[in-house]
Amino acid sequence: MLTVNEFAKHLDLAYLAPNLQKEDIIEACNIAKKYHVNAVNVNSCWGELVVEELKGSDVGPSAVIGFPYGAMCTKAKLFELEEMVKLGCTACDMVVNIGAVKDKNYELVRHEISEFVRICGEGCDTKLIFEVGFLTDEEIAELTRICCECGVTYVKTATGSQAFPTLDQVKIMKANLSGNTKIKVSGVPRTFTMPAVLHMFEHMGVSLVGTRSAGKLVEEYSKYLEELK
Repeated sequence: MLTVNEFAKHLDLAYLAPNLQKEDIIEACNIAKKYHVNAVNVNSCWGELVVEELKGSDVGPSAVIGFPYGAMCTKAKLFELEEMVKLGCTACDMVVNIGAVKDKNYELVRHEISEFVRICGEGCDTKLIFEVGFLTDEEIAELTRICCECGVTYVKTATGSQAFPTLDQVKIMKANLSGNTKIKVSGVPRTFTMPAVLHMFEHMGVSLVGTRSAGKLVEEYSKYLEELK
């Protein structure tokens, strides 16, 4: 059975809405520090702020790259990534070029993913966002294998701006994992329940969940453990 702190470290607090203001991001950082979650995940314009707000805490600053569509030119995407790494982000979540995957342009896909891993280096986790709602089962499997070959830290289901991922799609990612690559599930409704999250951690091989409800989930898990006593 996971402790409350162990459960919290399986959660990224995602604050990614386009209308968020400075006070919202500061609030997110305070929630994250209160519940000791893994990271605060924000749009790159807030990268510097979260690095500053989380300094000295056990919560990592994290930024999304090429969000939410992954369709920007490679140079622009990698420039955004480099800026976040320079600021001190300890994780970056980059959206794959979905059209390139659909075109089976795996040369471009591999190039972007390889550069993603190279630029982040050892001090910054790499989380590659698939947007599985647009992909076939075969494309999910192939993309997972490419990520593992390139040394990506986490394969991630979705951005939350498009179709929700299914459990079957998570199972396909799991079946094609190799090396040290892990799974992050995101892009699910805010009504995502603590029992569902716990099931994924304990029975589906999921290592991280990204959600705006991270603090609430930690509270619910803490109450759940108290009820078991």
